[in-house]
Amino acid sequence: MPGRIAVSSRVEPEEQHAPTYVVPRERIVSIEHPCIVRNFDDGIKSLGGEPQLKHALEHKVGDSLLNLEKPMEEPQLGLSLRPHDRFAKKLSSVGVQSRNVLMKITVPKRTGRKRKRGSNDPFVLHSETDIPNNGSLNALDLLRSLKDNADDYQVEAIGTVNEIHRFRNLPDFQLGSSDNTTLRDIAKHALNPRYDSIKNLHIHMTPGAAHIGPLTAPPFFIGQAQPYSYAYQQAAGVSITTDATGVIKTTNKQAPPKKVVIAIAADAPSIPSGPPSNLTSMTPFGSFVERCVADLSALLETRPIMTKRVAQNSLPNYSDTVFKEATQWVSYSFSSGPWRDTLIAYGIDPRSDPKYRVYQTLMFQLDRKAMGVHAAPSTSASKWNRSVRHLSDSSKSHEFTGKAVTNNGKTWQIIDIHDPLLARILATSTLPSTCDVHTNGWYHSGTIAKARTIMRDHMEFLFAGLEPPEAEYEAVALLPDAIRDEDVEGMVPDASKGARVARLAAAVRGQARMNNKDSRRRVEMEREWKVLKGEIVEEGEGVEEGVREVGEEAGSGASAGGELEPVLEAEDA
Repeated sequence: MPGRIAVSSRVEPEEQHAPTYVVPRERIVSIEHPCIVRNFDDGIKSLGGEPQLKHALEHKVGDSLLNLEKPMEEPQLGLSLRPHDRFAKKLSSVGVQSRNVLMKITVPKRTGRKRKRGSNDPFVLHSETDIPNNGSLNALDLLRSLKDNADDYQVEAIGTVNEIHRFRNLPDFQLGSSDNTTLRDIAKHALNPRYDSIKNLHIHMTPGAAHIGPLTAPPFFIGQAQPYSYAYQQAAGVSITTDATGVIKTTNKQAPPKKVVIAIAADAPSIPSGPPSNLTSMTPFGSFVERCVADLSALLETRPIMTKRVAQNSLPNYSDTVFKEATQWVSYSFSSGPWRDTLIAYGIDPRSDPKYRVYQTLMFQLDRKAMGVHAAPSTSASKWNRSVRHLSDSSKSHEFTGKAVTNNGKTWQIIDIHDPLLARILATSTLPSTCDVHTNGWYHSGTIAKARTIMRDHMEFLFAGLEPPEAEYEAVALLPDAIRDEDVEGMVPDASKGARVARLAAAVRGQARMNNKDSRRRVEMEREWKVLKGEIVEEGEGVEEGVREVGEEAGSGASAGGELEPVLEAEDA
C-alpha cells in the first residue's frame, strides 16, 4: 500500500497551502559517492561493478542485529579511487538507516539569455560563454531556479530512502605500482583468467640478494579502520605576521608568559648582579606581582639566601603564579651544590665568604616508606603533599627544633636547625680554607655527614612517634669533622655504646666518603669538559679538587659571562 505525504487532517482543504504527494513503497538504497560522477560506467566500476552492488542490495543495514546467535552479514561497498588499477586500495562504506524521501524536481533549462531586470525587453544571448551547463544542479542553483520559475516546475516523490552507504573513512596509504616489475607481471598474467596467461607468470624464488627484485607492499599500511585525520586547523589564538625581512612568524597570544629562572652551575665563575635584560612583565595580575617583588626584596635584605618555603612562610598569602613570577626579578639560584634551589639575592655569592655557610641546605626524602619508619605510623600523613606544602603548617614549619617535624617540605637550611645537638655540630670552628662548591660548601665532609645522619635518624623517630636516643647521638657527634677516605682511627666508637652507635658511625663514614667521591667526580667532569671546549690546556699536572678560594671576586651579572641558562624551576624546598 503506497505511503503519502499529507497535511494534518485538522486543516480544511481550502486552507491548505502545500500540495500532497504520494510516496511509493519502492526500496531505494542511496550511495554517497565522494566524487562527482560524470561517467556512470566508471562510477559503477569504482564501486566494484554490478556483482558488488548486487551484494549490497541483497542485504539490508541492520540484518546483523536480527539474530545475534547467527548474525547475518552487513552490506558493505568498496570504493576505488583508481578503478582501472586493480592494486589500488579501497575505501569501505558504512551503512546507516534513514527515512529520507527521494524527490524528483524538474525545472526549465537555463538558456543563458538575459534582459534587464524589471523590463519587458526580449531575452538576448550576449555571448556564447553565457550558455550554461545544464548538468547536475547544486543546491544553490536549484533554489535560484525554483524562485525564478515559481509557476513552472514539477515535483514528484520517487520513494523512501531506507539505507545510505557513506564513505567517511580516510583512505589507506597508496603504493604506486607502475614501476614495480613484480606487480606488473602479476597484473599481466595472474589477473587474466586464462590458463595460458597464468602459466607464463614466473617469479624468482631462488634465495640470494642477486635475485631479489622489487618487493610488494603489505595488504594494509594502517592497522585501524579510521586513520588519523590530516585535516589540520590553525589554533584560534595564533596570529601570523611577516617581519621586515619577509619571514613569516607565528605568535601564540594565549600562551602564558615564560618564567625565566636564573639557575647557574655550582662552579660558575661569576654570579648575576641583577635580573636579565630580556625579562618582560606579561602578567594579568595587576599590582600583585609588584607588591610581591617589594616584599621579597625587603625580606632578602634581612636574609640574603632562603628557600622558597621560608619565603612563603614569611610573606602574605600570594598565589604560586604570582610568587614564581616575582622571584625572577629579585633572585637567582644554583642548579646544584650546597645552596641548591635557594633564592639568592642578586649580587650575593655565598661561595666567597664562610659566613654564608649557615644558609647551606640539607635535603631529605620524607616519604615514610623511603625513610624506613620502624614503628606504627602517626595519625598525620607522612607523604609530602605538594598542593598544601606552604599552607597546611604554621609559619615556623621551615625550622627544625628536634621536637616535631613537618611533612610539607624536604629542605632545611642550617640557620633554621635549632636542635641543640645539631646546632652545636654545625657551629664548629673547624672549617676548610676553601669552599667545596659541589657538595660540602664551607664545612668539612665529616661535619655534613654527622649532621645529615643524626638529623635523618632523628626525623625517623619523630615520624614513628618515639623519643629520639639523644645519648647515642652524643656519641656520634664526637667523631672528627674532617674525614678522609683513609681515616679509620676515631671512626669506631667504644663498643659499650651499643650496636646502633656503631651503625650510625658507619653511616657517617659512608656519607663522608660519598661526599668526597662526588666532589672529586664533579671536578674531574668539569675539567674534562673545559678541555674539550678548549678553555684550558692539558699540561699533565694534578688537578686541584673542586675548591674556590676565599675572596674571589663576584661577576657583574649576566654580562659577566656567568654561564647563565634559563631552566625549569625546581620543586622546592
